[in-house]
Amino acid sequence: MPVNPREGQPIWIDYTCHEFESTTKFYSEIFGWEFTDQGPDFGHYNMITKDGTTIGGAMRAVNMDGTPNPLIPAMWTTYLHTADITAVFGKALEAGAAPVVDPMAVGPLGHMGVITDPTGAGVGLRQPGEFTGFDTPLTPGTPVWFELMTLNYQLALEFYRDVFSFDITEMEGYPYATHGADEDAVAGICDASQWTQVSYWRHYINVEDTDATATRISELGGKILAGPESSPYGRIATVADPEGATFQLQQNP
Repeated sequence: MPVNPREGQPIWIDYTCHEFESTTKFYSEIFGWEFTDQGPDFGHYNMITKDGTTIGGAMRAVNMDGTPNPLIPAMWTTYLHTADITAVFGKALEAGAAPVVDPMAVGPLGHMGVITDPTGAGVGLRQPGEFTGFDTPLTPGTPVWFELMTLNYQLALEFYRDVFSFDITEMEGYPYATHGADEDAVAGICDASQWTQVSYWRHYINVEDTDATATRISELGGKILAGPESSPYGRIATVADPEGATFQLQQNP
């Protein structure tokens, strides 16, 4: 993880699904990820690694008592760093967010919580303890960028600035802002009202070849939702896994 992450910086992603064995096998074949069960004390939460690099976590869609919950969709969640999760969680609710998971301790590893922001996007909060978060070597199979696709751009800017201390830097001529400027940027907020019917956070995984990876995803039961297409930031594709959870592929320019 980056040294001394700033408030609001993405520091973790995790995945929830139903067909755990088959879906985790899908990600292992696509990215070379390994899944390691953390045991009953952590609800059989799995740590995801790539050649020793920590990527994120994964678990079955279950209730608090461990029974399957078919109502929980397969999805990825982005978690933002906070030094005081209780204070930030309370500030988020005051600013119009809805609680999903109240702040809770995860053993000695730290604290986590989840909210739905006022624009409708789910997002997690993490206050590190002994465990700080994912690694970001910016190599194939690792996360490289995170952004909010929102239906209410102005409200999102205000919310993440006031609650998560985003250093809002807006792009000229385009409704997109970053948390930090230029090379110091760590996340984005995009006005996606023309492209989506729901607000959501998404992340990008670096790959050596976006076209080949997207094709392989399709062969293994996933879907190509958009692209691949070239951009100033590399070759990009929007894809979904076999259970419908979406994510982005990014090949360096």
